[in-house]
Amino acid sequence: MRVRYLEAGAEHGGTPLVIVHGYNGSCDYWRPHTVMGMAAERHVVAVDLPGHGLSDKMPVTTLETLSLFLPRFVSALGHRQADLMGHSMGGLVSVAAVEASPRSFRRLALVDSAGLPTLERRLWLVPLRALADSSLRQWRLYPTFLKIALRARTPGETLHIICTADIGPRLAQLSIPTLILWGRNDRVVPLEHGRRMAELIPRAQFKIIEGAGHMPFYERPQECNRIVLDFLRGGG
Repeated sequence: MRVRYLEAGAEHGGTPLVIVHGYNGSCDYWRPHTVMGMAAERHVVAVDLPGHGLSDKMPVTTLETLSLFLPRFVSALGHRQADLMGHSMGGLVSVAAVEASPRSFRRLALVDSAGLPTLERRLWLVPLRALADSSLRQWRLYPTFLKIALRARTPGETLHIICTADIGPRLAQLSIPTLILWGRNDRVVPLEHGRRMAELIPRAQFKIIEGAGHMPFYERPQECNRIVLDFLRGGG
């Protein structure tokens, strides 16, 4: 299948960082600040998940098929192992990928990750919360957001994944170093989800970005990059 991705910092060599977008997203979400900011010291690859952006759609889109896609993508790029960072829906896909192929990944960063639906029984509130989330008030990026959303070819399948998947049991099985990074003012996936994930993952690091919502890499890009890069170096 054809897969689209953005790549920067390949001259650094070493273990690449693969970045996974959220629901109905694309690697373009990471273009303004994250890819080039982290590429100052890391080899960074931001991917369009199958059925999103300009990547081909898989015959079947489930959490399991998406989780198998990521390690195969890393292998197709010619790498034995990668670091992994997932945002929102990309976080729950990343957790499933690490569980499916733990030797393919060295470190995991989860940014305002979805995956604990048992903490939110009123799903109808999620769109209303999104409208109130400060991270989504990126007016100059609205044309990009709209273009990306219109390209998505699996909105129903991926929404089903978000609403039904519960990665809670998988979190306790994670054996690689994991960072939980959350915007304190997240109204889409509230902070309590991040706290619960940090409790479930063995030896997880939990960091809160003040004054940020669901997309801290837009509102506090320098702080977000610094925390993730420090974690990937083995710090924290």
